[in-house]
Amino acid sequence: MLRRSYWQEANGASAALPNVELPSEADIAVVGGGLAGVSAAIAILQRQPGVRVVLLEARFIGFGASGRSGGLISPVPAPVWLLTADRNPDHAWALRTLNSKVHELGKWLAATMPGAEVVPSTLRLQAMGRFSASGLARVATTLERIGIAFALAPDAHRGSLLTLELPTFTVHPYRLVRALATYAEGLGAQICEHAHVDGIVPTDGGVVVQLSGRIPLRTRKLVMCTNAYTGAIIAPSAPRAKVVHNYMLATEPLEEDALRQLGSGRAFMVELNKSYVFYRLHRTRLLYGGVETLFRKPASEFAVPTSVRKALEGQLAKSIPWYRRLRIASAWSGAFHSTTTDLPIVTRAAGAGAIVFNVGYGGTGLALTQLLAPHAAALALDLPLGDADDARLGAIIHDTGVPIRGLLRLGAGVAWDVTCGRSHLKSP
Repeated sequence: MLRRSYWQEANGASAALPNVELPSEADIAVVGGGLAGVSAAIAILQRQPGVRVVLLEARFIGFGASGRSGGLISPVPAPVWLLTADRNPDHAWALRTLNSKVHELGKWLAATMPGAEVVPSTLRLQAMGRFSASGLARVATTLERIGIAFALAPDAHRGSLLTLELPTFTVHPYRLVRALATYAEGLGAQICEHAHVDGIVPTDGGVVVQLSGRIPLRTRKLVMCTNAYTGAIIAPSAPRAKVVHNYMLATEPLEEDALRQLGSGRAFMVELNKSYVFYRLHRTRLLYGGVETLFRKPASEFAVPTSVRKALEGQLAKSIPWYRRLRIASAWSGAFHSTTTDLPIVTRAAGAGAIVFNVGYGGTGLALTQLLAPHAAALALDLPLGDADDARLGAIIHDTGVPIRGLLRLGAGVAWDVTCGRSHLKSP
């Protein structure tokens, strides 16, 4: 039986959707009803009002990773550049620019979509050992140099290991993607849920979209925003990106003393360990996630393998020593698309210029899908980017490779710190 994430279940997401009459033609078709798709549709219509945009979603809006995440708008949505910003002025500028855009985005969403529960919050990166403490201290040095606000302090509850805090926003991810879809409809987009795309065929006049059980849709341009589901669609020149699975738990409502121990609920915690676990409060429940893996694929869309659930509950026991008082209400999985640099792929398909790929958004997609939507829109409309900063960001993303030297420098620096017992591992 098909299940739901905590976010979707509480908001009546349904697989039993009525068939929507599809047009036979469109100017631009967007495939994928997650944050990448609805944000691209918005950006297209903001750039060129009146263009006929049809968005096709195989299940329902917010079915995939967009409705299953932890709900963090990352203040550093391109962490790869932290490894190179101290030697690359472009990467330093890009980190600073994206951080500024994240705060602008959070304020706009809070004002425009109050139902999405956009709340000012703090991202807390918690060192879990001397190696991660050294890495965190070095990240703080980079942030200070490039001018991104943060706080660094020892955590008395973690043996005085360092915690790095950055201001940002959390959201209700499923409500956000639904609100953005409604916003896109208000601009003129036609959204068709339960429209399963089988294949995409380039033609002289554009693209033919082949749909299960429906007549084909002919469109001048097509934007693929399918991310982890890209491989299920027959399409030319599909870009390379890996599918990674993340897993989450939601507890039953917590008692008042448990809520007090977890704090104000305005923090999104990330523990820097091999499982990269994260957790936050939502209302009176603790949401806990992690254990990303390439090798353990769930048996179904939302399933959590027994071994993964045990591993996740084991991590929960380390994070929350009194965890036995917590009762798990639900668990779910989610697949997301990630590249070698964790930067997205926004480009025309090789040999098929009418097709634009807007995929590979990784673990920071909640922020980047919205911030880079103008890039996908410009390609779909055959227009230059209207903002100079956006154009510069696009060029930097295109030119970024795997930062092997940066990784080696960080590894050597961390090893040196730990070997020499550097004092900054436990205090700023």
